[in-house]
Amino acid sequence: MSLRPALFVTVILNLAGAHFLTAQVSTTGPRYAAPTGSEIVKSHANDFRDLLDRFSRDRETLERQFPSRMEPKRISGMKKFFEEWHRLLLEMDFDQMNRSGKVDYILFRQKLERDQQQFTDDANHLEKAGRLLPFVEKITALEYEKRAQGKYDPQKLAPRLEKLAQEIDREGQRIREQVTQSRRQQTKHGSDESAERLFKSAEDGCRELQRVVDNWFNYYRGYDPLLTWWITAPSKKLSSSLGSYADTFKPDPKSSANSTEKTPPKDFNAESHAPPVGARHLASLLAREMIPYTAGELVEIGQKELAWCVEQQKKASRELGFGDDVNAALEHVKTKHVPPGEQSSVIRRLALEAIDYLEENALVSIPQLAKDSWRVGMMSPGRQRYNPFFTGGSTISVSYPHLDMNHADKLMSMRGNNPHFSAATVHHELIPGHHLQDFMTSRYNTHRGIYRTVFWTEGWALYWEMLLWDRGFPKTAEDRMGFLFWRMHRCVRIIFSLGYHLDQFTPQECVDMLVDVVGHERTHAEGEVRRSLAPGTPVLYQCAYMLGGMQFHVLHKELVASGKMTPRDFHDQILRGNRIPVEMVRAEISDIPLSRDYRSNWRFAEHFKKN
Repeated sequence: MSLRPALFVTVILNLAGAHFLTAQVSTTGPRYAAPTGSEIVKSHANDFRDLLDRFSRDRETLERQFPSRMEPKRISGMKKFFEEWHRLLLEMDFDQMNRSGKVDYILFRQKLERDQQQFTDDANHLEKAGRLLPFVEKITALEYEKRAQGKYDPQKLAPRLEKLAQEIDREGQRIREQVTQSRRQQTKHGSDESAERLFKSAEDGCRELQRVVDNWFNYYRGYDPLLTWWITAPSKKLSSSLGSYADTFKPDPKSSANSTEKTPPKDFNAESHAPPVGARHLASLLAREMIPYTAGELVEIGQKELAWCVEQQKKASRELGFGDDVNAALEHVKTKHVPPGEQSSVIRRLALEAIDYLEENALVSIPQLAKDSWRVGMMSPGRQRYNPFFTGGSTISVSYPHLDMNHADKLMSMRGNNPHFSAATVHHELIPGHHLQDFMTSRYNTHRGIYRTVFWTEGWALYWEMLLWDRGFPKTAEDRMGFLFWRMHRCVRIIFSLGYHLDQFTPQECVDMLVDVVGHERTHAEGEVRRSLAPGTPVLYQCAYMLGGMQFHVLHKELVASGKMTPRDFHDQILRGNRIPVEMVRAEISDIPLSRDYRSNWRFAEHFKKN
């Protein structure tokens, strides 16, 4: 009789979706536990929040006051803004700050220097583009006069507007010849990206001035009857002249070099990919992320870690009875997918298993609301062309066959998202990965959002794959094959993405590497490369997974494996510190010396050791 109540409770838990796991994630509405006073105190480690809020608000307000990005007054005003903030930082007493304050100081100073350099580069470009618009200040003067609320003499204002329109028309004829000559040269000798960038900025700047004129006129139109009567026609002519002037810089739609007609590419290389940026720009981006390595050194690191993965795959392959035939072992794992319609249940089971493991081993604090507030969604066929696997956050989007996909893509979707591959990615996307990240960073040290770096975001999620591997979380050889598949994927991402931007790989060669070395389905490999090399994708995004994960792994060795911190304290402090460069995470939670002029110097890869 004593077993009957326990059986009843088990049945109820199963019906509620617990599936005999202790994670107790609610499916009938989230549960809430209010934070304690000490938790609120931890929300912000120092007083830099007010300083950063002031910087952001002042910058936004100042930039909004200028009618045109092109006007010299804006450029000189913003230069002074950055100089004043540099002066403010130099006046602050760095030595009297606590460690978190010093970290914020270093991060803010480096951000300020980067922003100032970026503004200087942009200003130099805009000054060049502004030479193509010699009438900028005559247009912006109208806006400043409106703000001053001076009284116009309508009979003098009308001819002033007409004269300005005529001046713009005459200048337009001269500029048209200059632009035409440049485009002829490009037809003969190839595209001139610098010239086209100037033309595009001039076009945008001219349309901005056209909006200034239109808004200025609409301010008076109908409200000042006499002024409206005099300036309606001249204002419309001025706006039209500015529009025609802007059209001068538009590419010729009849030119084959600038044709907007899209024809299907004959091969993958012909698709729209971002151009390679080169070693110099890569060095600048790496310095910004506080990664003290060259792109070439990082490629070597990726190759070294890939070699380790291959050896581990062979061990798992032998355990499965395939000897050193890793491809056969991978094929075996890929066939163990679930039928269409059942993948979301697999995802939920894997998520609950991960939460249980984390709590049973006291690895990280997981607020109840975080456990209850994630959901599962299905990814559309269109999105699966660019995201053939999962994406995470509060909702994990699951890639799996859809009725509208062709048969080959359906099979590849099932094979590439089998439960053993998914075992390494569900916790990456949910808890302790991106969902827990988002939950914690929206509540702790939120002012640090301006330092956001993908090396922290993706590095943290990948680090957990490494740590769980070290702790023996993947129990079966199939699961170990899945974990290794994804770690190899991240190693190859370093190699092909940097190789592409160093002009050593074509897009098709990137795809082939994912297929031949990692074992991807070809459609999935194309989707990965298409997303990785898409215009607008951060250049270092694909490197950040493995490299950021290595940084966290080495930091774990320094502070947890050494006995200086418990795993839970270590992980909680990282999450509460928000998304800052991992080297600065190390600076905040360890005792390394910090100076006002601190620069990146942590050669973490030399200390990375795998189990």
